[in-house]
Amino acid sequence: MKVKTSHVWADVERVVGNDVRQLLVPAGTLEVSKDEEELWVANSSGRWPAHRTAQSDLSAPLTAVVPLVSPSGSRVQWSGSKRRWEPDEVTKSYAGALGFRDHTEENSLRRPQIGALHSVLGHWASGVGDPGVVVMPTGTGKTETMLALLVAARPQRVLVLVPTIALRDQIAGKFESLGVLHRYQIVAPGAQRPVVGRLEHGISDPAEVRRFAEACNVVVATPYAVAACGEEARADLLGAFSHLMVDEAHHAPASKWISVIDAFADRKVLLFTATPFREDGKPLPGRLIFRFPLREAQKENYFTSIDYKAVFGMEGTDLAIAQQAVARLRSDLAAGFDHILMARGESIKRAKELLALYEQEAPDLGPAVLYDKLSTPARKAVFKGLDDRSCRIIVCVDMLGEGFDLPALKVAALHDVRKSLGPMIQLIGRFTRSRSETSTIGTASAFVARDPAAALSPLRDLLREDADWNLLLHDITERVAQATEDTKAFDASFSDGPDEVSTASLRPTMSAVAYRSVVPAWEPERARGVYGARILDDVVAVGHDGQVAWFVIEHHRHLKWVDQRALQVVDYELIVMYFDKGQQLLFIHGSANGGDYADLANAVLGPGTRGIKGAATFRVLGRVDRLIPTNVGLLDSRNHFNRFSMHVGSDVLKALTTAETEGQSQTHIATSGFDAGQHITISAALSGRFWSMSTAPDLRTWRDWCDRQGTRLLDGTIDLEGIFAGFIIPEDLTARPEFVLIGAEWPWEYYAGTGTGVHLEVDGKSFALTEVGIEVDDYSPTGPFMISFVTGSWRVPYRADFTDTGLRYTPLGRDATASTTRSTLTLQQWVNNPEHKLTLFLEGNRMITPQDRLLKPRNDPPFPIEKLTPLDWTGIDLRAESQGPERRPDSIQAHVAAHLMDTADYDVLLDDDGSYEAADLVGLKVIDSTLHITLVHCKFTQAKPGVRVEDLYEVCGQAVRGAKWSRNGAYPLLRHLDKRAQRYHARTQVSPYLVGDINALFNIMTIAPQLRVQFRTIIAQPGLQAAAASDDQLMLLAGTDVYVRTATGGDFEVLCNT
Repeated sequence: MKVKTSHVWADVERVVGNDVRQLLVPAGTLEVSKDEEELWVANSSGRWPAHRTAQSDLSAPLTAVVPLVSPSGSRVQWSGSKRRWEPDEVTKSYAGALGFRDHTEENSLRRPQIGALHSVLGHWASGVGDPGVVVMPTGTGKTETMLALLVAARPQRVLVLVPTIALRDQIAGKFESLGVLHRYQIVAPGAQRPVVGRLEHGISDPAEVRRFAEACNVVVATPYAVAACGEEARADLLGAFSHLMVDEAHHAPASKWISVIDAFADRKVLLFTATPFREDGKPLPGRLIFRFPLREAQKENYFTSIDYKAVFGMEGTDLAIAQQAVARLRSDLAAGFDHILMARGESIKRAKELLALYEQEAPDLGPAVLYDKLSTPARKAVFKGLDDRSCRIIVCVDMLGEGFDLPALKVAALHDVRKSLGPMIQLIGRFTRSRSETSTIGTASAFVARDPAAALSPLRDLLREDADWNLLLHDITERVAQATEDTKAFDASFSDGPDEVSTASLRPTMSAVAYRSVVPAWEPERARGVYGARILDDVVAVGHDGQVAWFVIEHHRHLKWVDQRALQVVDYELIVMYFDKGQQLLFIHGSANGGDYADLANAVLGPGTRGIKGAATFRVLGRVDRLIPTNVGLLDSRNHFNRFSMHVGSDVLKALTTAETEGQSQTHIATSGFDAGQHITISAALSGRFWSMSTAPDLRTWRDWCDRQGTRLLDGTIDLEGIFAGFIIPEDLTARPEFVLIGAEWPWEYYAGTGTGVHLEVDGKSFALTEVGIEVDDYSPTGPFMISFVTGSWRVPYRADFTDTGLRYTPLGRDATASTTRSTLTLQQWVNNPEHKLTLFLEGNRMITPQDRLLKPRNDPPFPIEKLTPLDWTGIDLRAESQGPERRPDSIQAHVAAHLMDTADYDVLLDDDGSYEAADLVGLKVIDSTLHITLVHCKFTQAKPGVRVEDLYEVCGQAVRGAKWSRNGAYPLLRHLDKRAQRYHARTQVSPYLVGDINALFNIMTIAPQLRVQFRTIIAQPGLQAAAASDDQLMLLAGTDVYVRTATGGDFEVLCNT
């Protein structure tokens, strides 16, 4: 006879709002049997005594009440004690309870689970104290592996660390029931379910925290709940456990997580994750002890397949995603599949906006929203709706992301895409879980917003329009996991370093001195002969290929302010050496940035070693364009009272001039400039040291940087006199320089997307900062600078005057407001902040920096008249600059567009005309491995072609401003074009694409990070007459030409009149 039972819980203990629970009898079916005179009920979860009538003795053993007249399938009641087991009683019940059967046998763990179980037990048996890292793809059963370890290893007490409240409750529920281990008879029925505590609130009282922990076999907590405990209570809490298990361990390097892990340095720690890599490159603490590849998980059918659809639309991507995802859900439900749709937004605000959209599109499917800060009753109501299927659409931020198990989640609507590979794969894993026992599960589907930002992330392959996720998922995860393992292998390849320092933790600054060797060999271990006992732990760590070595020197200094030798200051200096055998160059980095390390070089290289010093060091400045010295040191051998001086700002000019005329020498020069179109800093000193202002994220990056500098150091063709002659000297300004202002731009970080979002508003009409143009209102060379901040809805005129405090911007009438998420200021207040000041471009390749310094290059020759390209403008209205949405054929822009299409082939040609355009026309063409970008700036003329320099001021300013788009590769420009194209279409209902479409632009975005970028800048001014161009016009063009070619590394062309 069979009867049913509900869950029977032991009496719950609550400690400062934190529950301690044990499931005595799981809900399910029980078989009634009689053993001699005793009545029993049993199933795979255990065996309990039974009686026909209820027992009045509440201290008697827990007993099932099975009435004599009880039809099969009826539900039993329980009487007797509901005492919670002591933790050590539970642990004793695990002796021999788990059978280590092969995964091919019945009642066994899955292949990845049994593999991980053996690996963990072997790791613990080895005595190695490092945390063990277990990598198992989402859906392969990490949680059941933890449960199996609880039974197999019988730890005294376990702390399980998880990232979210939802996952805490789900993992705690799995431990309370032992998951499926009893149901599948993987553990013996006699194995009791553990006593589980959920740390929901911090505990301040150490006595209470000990009472809570000691009552449990397992405590599940988030790092934030642990951090909320008082300092002494937190120490007692963490000290109460013998083992730590970290779920979703890619979070482990974060500060709150690592503080918990570090507290278990003398105990056993396991880190479980599906993605052992992080976007910031920080390694997981510990060593990899088991990894089950995703391709094997797919081969074992732990995942369903997934249908992927990239969604984008000029009318609105959110609506398109919602409509397509809801249609798929309705189709799945009509086919009998028990599916749920999850829509993801990047923030609570976005999730609420999306909820309103889904309520409009599918009110009958019970859309609900879920996020971490939702109240507990509201969260429970949502989960209840998901359980009883009254809710078929759930909108969330991260609540149902990593670790969460709901197999019916089979339709994904990803409105805001994860930018990191790990979390994205975790999220996808929620939808690819194989069929559950109780539900009809079909093929998963994902509708994903095509996001230009994905082109810069490891997601770019996944988010292509034609991506096959079933193939790519395992390829990408395998590749990135392998790269992570390779990095760990590189670090591990070094012979043991000092106990306190690991190779992976090293972050050397980009600096070095260099020595030439007479032989292609070195002996790094001979550093011990130079530094002796000062080398920390007497260890010189050498890489596997013998090219890189490092060690730490311990410096002890006596304090000057006390006459006691017992008090000392200890400093540690990192020394890194790299020997390039091909060029026979040794690079030495010392974190103290002092000395030339000649003794060390001679020791490791042997006789004949020569340091690269003196003027030759300045060769690292070679092949760098637009060099700007930021400070210069001078040495005067004749003046004993002022032997050394350092010069910064406009004083640099004095320093360089003095050095030339009075025989002084530069001891060091720090500069910034452009290397192949990329902005860099590079500095050098007579002592032989050369450096950049950046820090290497690892030793390999520092080594690669040394390779680049080494090539220049050995290049005898670099002209040092030419380098110094080409310096652009910054000059401090106290008055307006008498040159025409031709353009202005906002700080670059706002275009690159790294600045705080700023909106400017007038009369309730708000625009993002980068949508606000800056126009020059006065092209005279004297008086205040006159500019206007311009949008399609308003114009705010300003003047800029030099005052005692520098260049000051003042509105000429009503002002705009500048708003961020944190504050609202007037535009005047905002733009006069030194961090927000504009960059001003003047004629002749001159620039006023936000620090009010004039960058004035040496004189450029006039623009060659033979490089002007005349066009035939017959039939064109030279006063009509823009073609507009109506595509006016007699406009300058339309004529130039036709010229471009006649003379070149483009994948995309885009009309970007408008306030704060990148250019009037932008052309994109991929050829082999290069993305060719053409920026075209057009300008009308008020009269017949002639020699008016005024016709060129604005268009040259546009070309100079447009050069900024070459920074940081193509992505900032492509993102700008995508946003503006959508706004253009929304405003005019006309496509801005003259060639190609949004799909072509997105395809270029997808591959852009792998492409070299080549810029071409064109200005078109039919008012410029080729045969009669004036000297003033050609000098203005020359300055523009030099700046644009230097800043972009590309070409500059001028279209004019015949």
